[in-house]
Amino acid sequence: MNNKNNQSFNQIEDTRLLKVEYLKPKYWGVWFFVGFLFISQLMPFKVQWQISRGLAWLSYNLAKGRRKVVQVNVDICFPELSPKEKDALVKEIFHENMQGYLDSGTAWFGDYERFKSTLEVRGKEHFDNVLNSGQGVVLAGAHFSILDLAGALTSLVTQLNVTYRPLDNKLMNAIMMRGRYRFCSNAYHKKDVKGFIDCLKRGESLWYAPDQDYGRKHAVFAPLFGRQASTISGLTFLSKSGNARIVPYSYHRKQDRQEYILEFYEPLPETGDEEQDALAYNQWLETAIRRYPAQYLWLHKRFKTQKNPDDPNPYK
Repeated sequence: MNNKNNQSFNQIEDTRLLKVEYLKPKYWGVWFFVGFLFISQLMPFKVQWQISRGLAWLSYNLAKGRRKVVQVNVDICFPELSPKEKDALVKEIFHENMQGYLDSGTAWFGDYERFKSTLEVRGKEHFDNVLNSGQGVVLAGAHFSILDLAGALTSLVTQLNVTYRPLDNKLMNAIMMRGRYRFCSNAYHKKDVKGFIDCLKRGESLWYAPDQDYGRKHAVFAPLFGRQASTISGLTFLSKSGNARIVPYSYHRKQDRQEYILEFYEPLPETGDEEQDALAYNQWLETAIRRYPAQYLWLHKRFKTQKNPDDPNPYK
């Protein structure tokens, strides 16, 4: 990210669902999937948990390409595990991620406020202290498995502004954004850099997750689980341009229960340096992942881009 991108991009997503276009066969699968999410969120959690277990079994056995991605990630990040332990973790990762999809149904369609009485919030004083000082907060999250539900839960304890990358499928994107607008005060398109900065300068918080590999553009390399990982450099740009502090933020399920933990951490040191900020963020991220290793989006090719372009892609 750089200053030449700091221009207005005020886009409100089209969330209309009653469009003739969406009756086309190419969207039938989306309607089925979303209908399934809606129905599943009406079920008791124990039933959801068993459904997600079945979906995980299917995905593990049928989606061999995605299974390989998870296996490579586990091999890279948890070399100390035995082959049997690695395979068990891979299966648990599929289960947690499938449950994460069902949790999205709860966030988009369900009554997420019912979790407020059992919601455990840790370290919020770190977040509040920054806002009370008049600075904005870059709420540095990550792609943990309860991602959308975490957004809904976060809205129960503070105003939630988020950044997002639109989906290619227009219908799925419309449904997703309708769901997120239920609990987000503002949702900023990835290109709305001016919106990001204005939000932070107003002394508000902005959720931002730089933990995916989108190549070399606007990224630096920093160690993650002992391997150099392409890490989006937006944290530094946002904190400097928005006069904001970076506060790491994690969100997890308490094992196999419908109870959740939101945890705010101490702000990262103010370095103004992309590599130092990426290093500090990745160190925090690794610690957070190790606490709940299966509750992370290991289905993503996190180590696809190599610091040395001549080094092989581990997923090939």
